[in-house]
Amino acid sequence: MQVFIGIDPGASGYICILAPDLDRAEFISNKEQPHIIHQQLKEVKEDYSLCKVMIEDVHSLPTVSAKSNFSFGFNLGLLHGIIGCSSIGLDLVQPKVWQKAIGIKPPVKVKDAPKVKAAVRTRQLKQEVASICQRLYPKIIVHGPKGGLQDGKSDALMIAHYASLKYR
Repeated sequence: MQVFIGIDPGASGYICILAPDLDRAEFISNKEQPHIIHQQLKEVKEDYSLCKVMIEDVHSLPTVSAKSNFSFGFNLGLLHGIIGCSSIGLDLVQPKVWQKAIGIKPPVKVKDAPKVKAAVRTRQLKQEVASICQRLYPKIIVHGPKGGLQDGKSDALMIAHYASLKYR
């Protein structure tokens, strides 16, 4: 069975192990201990036909605090290190690339239209990604136990889905 791994490297991000032919996915929180993530990835590599690991190619943002940017970079580097130690091939994908592949269109800029705040656009984008997740993989749950969206899960799932489209 072929599996693809998609990783949203954010602080509330997840690692998604997707078996698209079975319409199944497992998630590992980025907050999990590094040795546990390494062990789980090693087991996936041994037990399945692991086709590709894809991680979101993201960078620091000038509007975010230095502390947040440092934490983000640390998490990203840690995930790269864990995957490297697991001897698993890794590809990077920019957010706009995988989002376009799943059908998300960039916002249309209309002259003299009021600006949409970044937080509002981000919330809309997260909802749009979750909606596409539910349409493509209705059996896979990307919401928490209280019903709230866990956007790290939906992003990781769609990154894994993009990997499956690209490498199948």
